[in-house]
Amino acid sequence: MPLDEKTTKSSERCDLHPASLSVARCDGCGRPLCLACAVPVRGRVLGVECLEGALGPGLPTDVLPTTERWTMPWAMVGIAFAVAAVTTLLPWTRFGEGSHPFGAWGRAAQWSVVAAVAAGLGLAVWLTMRGLRIRPHPRWAIVEGVLGAVVTVGATLATLRPPPFTRPWLGPWIALPAGMVACAAALATMVRAREPHAPRG
Repeated sequence: MPLDEKTTKSSERCDLHPASLSVARCDGCGRPLCLACAVPVRGRVLGVECLEGALGPGLPTDVLPTTERWTMPWAMVGIAFAVAAVTTLLPWTRFGEGSHPFGAWGRAAQWSVVAAVAAGLGLAVWLTMRGLRIRPHPRWAIVEGVLGAVVTVGATLATLRPPPFTRPWLGPWIALPAGMVACAAALATMVRAREPHAPRG
């Protein structure tokens, strides 16, 4: 479908992808759109946020741009790392070393420190990309997936090998599923970000 004069290139940047030049303005909200975000619909150009209003609820996934398909799993990556990071503030053992707040950072708690550092790094990467509005390229999804796997392994080993004369408690049991979710969501993001754009128009 040919685009009208609203879609001519300009020096504006896409609102969602600042690295990309704007090719149009959304007819619904007026924000600048790059080629990946601009969806021609019935003689208008719309962004993802305005599609449902134009087409109604229950929008099929085959008319959604790739951006929309990886947004949900990428959000889950951030939530999972946030949960994992919060667990480092909790006790990781029932008594002794690691039984106090910030229990993951105990001197003898080697594996909990590994999980805590990976959770902090994963959350920092996600927040930085979110703040800079950087699209999760598959290589970044791989980085987050690896960090999620490290959280999972660290939490698992913290439960199997706690410091001497103690038992694992809250921290590792919450960090373990959080790390698994982060890893799985990062993998889903990588797969969806690699998908070609569906036919539109």
